[in-house]
Amino acid sequence: MSFLYDVRSVYGRHLTKLVRNPTLLGTNLLTPILFLVLFSQLLQKLNIFPGVSGSYLAYLTPGIVVMCSFIGGSLSGVSIVNDLNSGFLSKMLLTQVNRAAILAGRLLTDVTVVVVQSAITLAVAVLMGVDIVTGVPGAVLIVATAALLDLALCGLFLYVGMKSRKTETISAIGNAVFFPLIFVSSAMFPSSFFPSWAQTISKYNPISYAANVTRDLVQGGLTWNTLAPAVAVIGLIAIVTISATLFEFRRVIS
Repeated sequence: MSFLYDVRSVYGRHLTKLVRNPTLLGTNLLTPILFLVLFSQLLQKLNIFPGVSGSYLAYLTPGIVVMCSFIGGSLSGVSIVNDLNSGFLSKMLLTQVNRAAILAGRLLTDVTVVVVQSAITLAVAVLMGVDIVTGVPGAVLIVATAALLDLALCGLFLYVGMKSRKTETISAIGNAVFFPLIFVSSAMFPSSFFPSWAQTISKYNPISYAANVTRDLVQGGLTWNTLAPAVAVIGLIAIVTISATLFEFRRVIS
């Protein structure tokens, strides 16, 4: 019970801090919608993807939902750096709070942000005319996929944040990781339009695994051929990155 109470306290603190920064909150929530509207309207008009089944908006929506995970992941890294440099984490360690609850509350906050972002993005896409063929259960699975990917990315950015203690480093690594992973994947564009070397990268890109699952749920229906590999790959990455974060966290607090 003490662990759950501590997780709830840390979680509440992070949520309150986020809500009290409306600029940061609004930016995080509106950025995916901005990408959704701009890319779908501009590229749909160009009609450069004639092989895409249905509208490009329906194709793009799952990729934008997956993109939400990057926003939550980088937010996690910046937050831990601020807590370290401001001395807040040191003060927290002087209390009786469960050490594991500090990270658990942080991760729960990031997952909450991604869930809200994904739900809003899906709602806007539906208002724009996207039909999620799997209905509400499919939408829930889409959000769950984004949340799982967010855990994997949070582990990465938390590790980088604790290792470097610099927000500039997180931004630099975030940009270096974000653009190749997103744009050399099936999230934004069909991989059939890529050169052969990029198609190979896209095939094994974890973002493609997540995007393919969410796209099936939007356009075609759930298939185990895409769900099982995606859960296995993203789950394995999450285990590795969160394990690295736990190792670094123990070093930081020791």
